[in-house]
Amino acid sequence: GVQEQEELLGVVNRYVAIPQAGRPLEPKLAASINHLSSKPLQEQVVNEALQLYTAPVNCTSLNVPAVNSQIWGHLGQNIRNLELKLQKILKLLTAGITSYARSIDGADIS
Repeated sequence: GVQEQEELLGVVNRYVAIPQAGRPLEPKLAASINHLSSKPLQEQVVNEALQLYTAPVNCTSLNVPAVNSQIWGHLGQNIRNLELKLQKILKLLTAGITSYARSIDGADIS
């Protein structure tokens, strides 16, 4: 009933993480990031970024894992679609991390 729902909501609220925010970015940069993160990127832009920012040879953890081809054929279409979407997100994340790493490569970051 209502009491059970309130108790469940109380339990959930205890574990909800409150996001913490750091110092603000320059307003134009923040506006650009907010715009880019709320709109889909054109496929051509994505492909160019992925080609430009491939994972460094000595950072194997930045390689996006693929599903074993023997397993792929046994997965349902919904699971395959989700996996493809996840791989696309991971590729973009990898390109972003790689571009950041390359921008500070050689800089004193200690």
